[in-house]
Amino acid sequence: MKKLSLLFAILALAACSVKEDRGFCPAWCVVYSDGYVAEGCKGNLTCNVATDLQSSLDFGSREFSCFEHRGDLVLEVPRNEQVYVDVFCGVDEMSLNGAVLAIPMGCCSDNVYSGHGRVFIHGEEGEAGLPLHKDFAEIIMQVRGDVPEDYEFSFRLLGNVDGYELPGGKPHRGEFDYSPPKEPGHVYRARVPRQLDDSLMLEIYHSDGSLVTRQKLGMIMRMLGYDWSSPDLKDIMLGVDLAAASFTIEVEEWDNSETIKIIM
Repeated sequence: MKKLSLLFAILALAACSVKEDRGFCPAWCVVYSDGYVAEGCKGNLTCNVATDLQSSLDFGSREFSCFEHRGDLVLEVPRNEQVYVDVFCGVDEMSLNGAVLAIPMGCCSDNVYSGHGRVFIHGEEGEAGLPLHKDFAEIIMQVRGDVPEDYEFSFRLLGNVDGYELPGGKPHRGEFDYSPPKEPGHVYRARVPRQLDDSLMLEIYHSDGSLVTRQKLGMIMRMLGYDWSSPDLKDIMLGVDLAAASFTIEVEEWDNSETIKIIM
């Protein structure tokens, strides 16, 4: 793979005559892992190359193994321009929508791990060594206590981030609305993207459609010390206890928890 990539590079650059101004010829950017890959990262890479004038010069999927070995992932880029390189691992349902890697309406985030960098190449070749950080938080919601078999809840998460901007990977402001299905053990799971603020909301409904509670989840998380700017986002556990009529929130590796009394 490495030899083939370098062969393509040599052939393409050879197309520019030495008598021409080579400033207009393409350069080659070697993209590779800087050694940090957050735990849980798996799947192929989705790569995006952009400049200040174009938000996407190249967008496509590559095998993750190409990212692990320096020299196996070589991308054609403009010379003498600021070039932005974004790599995402774990992209499944999300897709490029203009300059946004977007979450489809009614869906949750993919298991996105991402790395972002920029290079300015004067000569034939440059390089970008990137990490892959966990760019989503999984929220696990569970109804606890003595739950009757015919007693049903539904959960709904509402937010204002619908994906990631390209280039750079910043959270993109847009509507997020997801109701996770129930799993065995009265568990509900949702993956939310990195947030811009504390506006994330949680609604819990009875099976008859009536609203049980509406919680300012983002604000509660901030009060507990949750940091959406952390390189690797931590997961969150929510619990609704029928017997105690309470709502609890816990975050992995935290000592803190919050209990809110609600009317069931």
